[in-house]
Amino acid sequence: MKTKNILDNTVDSIKKGADTISEKYETHIRQKAVERVNKMIQDKGLSLEQIEVEDYEAMISDISKDIKEDYAKKASQGLLAFIGLDFLFGW
Repeated sequence: MKTKNILDNTVDSIKKGADTISEKYETHIRQKAVERVNKMIQDKGLSLEQIEVEDYEAMISDISKDIKEDYAKKASQGLLAFIGLDFLFGW
C-alpha cells in the first residue's frame, strides 16, 4: 500500500512538471507571437486600436504556429547534427 502511494505521488509529480513546462512553453510562444504581430502592425503604420480583437487573435494564432514549426525544425536539425556527430566520432 505504501509503495503504491509513493508511485502515485511520483507519477502525479511528473505530470504536474510536464504540465508546467507545457504552460511555460505556450506562454513563451504567445509572447513571441504578440511581439511579432505588434511589430507587423506598427510597420504597416497602424495602431492596435484599429485592429479588431478577433483579427488580432487570429494573427497571433498564425504566427504562433509559424514559431512552433520553426522551433521544431531547429530541434530536429540539432538532434540530427548530434546523431551525425555521434556516428562520426563513435560516441
